[in-house]
Amino acid sequence: MIGSMTYDQVEEVAKELENATKTIEAIIKNQNIQELEDFLSTVEGYSKYLRTTIELNKDADKALEDLKSRK
Repeated sequence: MIGSMTYDQVEEVAKELENATKTIEAIIKNQNIQELEDFLSTVEGYSKYLRTTIELNKDADKALEDLKSRK
């Protein structure tokens, strides 16, 4: 878990953010709205950050389980 959310819930948020950015990028493709493009880049980066956080937490969970089983 990350906070009060399961890994699957966080992954779903990351997917929704990624899909939303793709949709918005398609809509504004030829609009040349730099501020919105910067914002979308930030949102896309956050989606990737969430996925990385999931992987790091899963690895930490595995390491903790290994330590618990050795006692």
